[in-house]
Order: sequence, then C-alpha cells, then structure tokens
Amino acid sequence: MSESSHSTMKARNSRREKFPSSKTDFGLRCFATAAHMPGMTVIPMNRQPKGVPVGGQFAATAHAEPSVSLAPVTAGRHAAPATHNRPVPGSLLMAHFQDPKLVGELEWEIERSVRDGVSDTELDYFSESFSDHVPNLHPEEAYGYFSKAREAFHNGDNWKAVITEAAAADTAAHPGGTLKGDYQPPLAQHQPGYQQGTLTTGSKYTGYRNATDICKDIRADLKAATAANYLPAGLKYSVTNDKYSGGQSITVTVQGVTDEDQKDPTELDLRGDYAKRKEAKELQERVDAITNAYNRSDIDSQSDYFNVAYWGRAEIENDWSRNFRENEAALRKAARDAKTNR
Repeated sequence: MSESSHSTMKARNSRREKFPSSKTDFGLRCFATAAHMPGMTVIPMNRQPKGVPVGGQFAATAHAEPSVSLAPVTAGRHAAPATHNRPVPGSLLMAHFQDPKLVGELEWEIERSVRDGVSDTELDYFSESFSDHVPNLHPEEAYGYFSKAREAFHNGDNWKAVITEAAAADTAAHPGGTLKGDYQPPLAQHQPGYQQGTLTTGSKYTGYRNATDICKDIRADLKAATAANYLPAGLKYSVTNDKYSGGQSITVTVQGVTDEDQKDPTELDLRGDYAKRKEAKELQERVDAITNAYNRSDIDSQSDYFNVAYWGRAEIENDWSRNFRENEAALRKAARDAKTNR
C-alpha cells in the first residue's frame, strides 16, 4: 500500500470516530443522552395511581364523572314494528305477487339451521335471515314459522308445508292487496336469437307499427293496469316517442313518486346510500313490461347485432327532474300570459 493511500485511510478512521456512520451507534448515543438533556420538562406520573388496582404508566387517574347520559339502545332494524305489516308509501301500493324464489330461500334457511354443530349465534343469524325474506310479517310471527319448521324437521314431519304456509302468509299480509277483475299482466316470451343473443317477443306484438300508434295503446294499457291495481293509484305517466333514421323509441316516465318514497331505510347500497325500495324496482319493471308489450327485440351485443321494433324504456322521475319540469312549465305559462296581456 502506498504512503498516500495509508494516510487517506487514517483520515477516514479519524472522521468516523468523531462522526459515527453506524445508525445503531448513533441511536444508542442519542438514547443515552436523551434523559439528561438540559431544559427538558419532567412530568411526574405514578405507574400505579392510588385507588387503581391495575394499570401501567398510563393507567386511569381520579377524575370527575361527565354529566352526559347516553341514549337508550334500541333493538335496531329487527325491533317489533308498530304495525304487523312493513310500511309501504302510498305511491307504491299495488298488487303483490309471491316471489317464485321465496319458498326455496326459506327452505334453505331451515336446512342450514338444522345442521350438526350450529351455534346459538348462527341460529340467531339464520332466524333473522328467515325474517328478512318475509318482511310483511311481524318479526315474532316470522320467528314462529322458523321455529315451527325446524321442529317439524327434527320430528320427521312435513316441514316444507310450514314453509309454504309462511310464504303465503307473507304474500297475503302485503299492504298492496291483490289484482282486481280478470286483468292479465303482460308476459314476454324469450327464446334463442341471433347467434348468442336472445329473441324477446311482447305479448301484444303483431308486427312492426308506428311508435305514435303504439303510444296510444300504451296509455290505454297504463289506465287499465291502474284500475286493476297492477299499478299504484294516483300516479301520472308521460308517454313520448322519438323517430330517427333507422329506428324509433318510446319512453314512459312515472310521475308522482318522490325520492324519499323510493328509498329503503333498512338497506344500504354499495356506496353507503339508502338502497332502492323493492316496490320501486317492481313498479319500474311493471311499467317497462307494459311499454315493451308491443315490441320484438333480437339482440346479440357480442356481435353488435340489434334488431328491434322500437327501443322501449321506463323510468321513475326523480325530485330534481320534477322540479325542473314544473319550473319550465311555469316559465312557459308566464310567457304565454305576458303575450296575451300585451
């Protein structure tokens, strides 16, 4: 090693002794001197204050109790309601039909509740889930059907008959009532269409027709559906059509259902907002079925194939749209009145 290299290494070692590069050594030196740094404020604290049986450095010390009282705990969404039926807004009261999947869902709750090794916590969960499927029954009545079906299962009796009874009771308890007269709801026929698509034919389709003529029939169908309690009473419907090169469309807008009526206060969606009430979804589906009763559509979106008699769509007007429509109508009326008074 040359003399110059040797002197360079000595200089580096000398700097390391004055300014240590090791994070460990530096941290240990700081830790060793931290407790003796001048000017540091020292707060005396007992490791176990008087009157406190256990605790470390941050154990609770004596203090005055707050004068705040907490609200009583409620039973939550499964608390017994004031009435036996689940409340439904008047704007959504219409004939109720039993869900074809209801019996199967109730049977599944019973089947998984009678398995070996089910804990009390799981049993409570299954009973509440059973009650959720029959929301039109009083919770205690729903729990009664749940217990009765489980007992019948263990005794080897016909427990599925109890499930059928519970589903029928829930349907009958719905405040919307039943259909009136001999009204037949519109039913569409589905069959394989072009390639992987689906061919859907409305129950009143007779061939291609002008959208203006179809709108007249749709208005009459909406009136008949309201009289038969298939649609709620007191609502208004805006039926409009549009024609363009290569097609036509029909839009039916339901007026008279507020945003508050559409919200379900017991359920939240993925965004944390109140979910849409199932009756509001059902209303939109029924109006959509009436709208497309005269339609025939063969659609395969994967191959970009669309063959329809018209594009039919149903929607429920929200509060913002209603306010805008009413304000625009007021402005047009004011303009007409001003023109008349000139």
